[in-house]
Amino acid sequence: MITAMFKLVGRSFGLSWAVLLVPAGVWALWPSTPSWSSLATDSLSRYFNVWTGRGCERNKEVCLTTKLAELDALHAELARVINALADRKGQIVRDLANRERDLTGNTGLLEEGRQLYGRSVEFKGTVRFDGREYPPDALKRRLEGLYRLGHSLQASVKQARALDEAVDRKLNDLLIKKANVRATRDLLPSHIELVRANMIIGDVDATLRDVTKLSDAVRSTVAEVKNVGAWLADTNKLIKRQVDADWSGQQPDFGSWINVGRVVPDTAVRQEAQ
Repeated sequence: MITAMFKLVGRSFGLSWAVLLVPAGVWALWPSTPSWSSLATDSLSRYFNVWTGRGCERNKEVCLTTKLAELDALHAELARVINALADRKGQIVRDLANRERDLTGNTGLLEEGRQLYGRSVEFKGTVRFDGREYPPDALKRRLEGLYRLGHSLQASVKQARALDEAVDRKLNDLLIKKANVRATRDLLPSHIELVRANMIIGDVDATLRDVTKLSDAVRSTVAEVKNVGAWLADTNKLIKRQVDADWSGQQPDFGSWINVGRVVPDTAVRQEAQ
């Protein structure tokens, strides 16, 4: 009985070695069998829709399909950002128009007031300006305030106009990228069908590299303006800093301005009582 037991154990031991040796022999006979790490990489790539260069090399159809989905998502995100920025563009245009109107009104008042001031000084009388009567000194003080306001309004208009131009440039850039994404996306279905039919024409790897390069560039641009409000605030700060630097050395010279070309309009001037 003991002898039979030993024989049974020996057989079990031999079968165990056989189980281990057969797969090893198969592995040695087929060296092209993919490694466990490669299989794991492909599985993870499928699961997370992230395809590495090696994964794309082994399954170009799935990789191209994944790139197609990426471009669809990018196109939708670009459309969202463009619409949001276009809405804010309308607000910026209206704000610019309001500032330009204020500047135009201020400039008109200043020119009228300067001419009236010259007449009031010449005849030592009061003049009616902007609905009120002014003697020469009071009118001069009023005009000095308007002159300094005009200096600020000019800087404000310059800042608003620069922001409007910056938004235009960004919108144009986004629209071009959107068109490029759409054109590239429309080419991929035909590539996928050719790969499925084993009729690969051209360099699929080069196509994948171009798609990846385009996607990376578009993602970088979208990331900059994904939060449109924050992008506009940051851009406006940079513009204001530049405008302030440009205007800091341009101090308004009211004294020179008030005495230039006293052209007298047809305005009634009352002589002060002697």
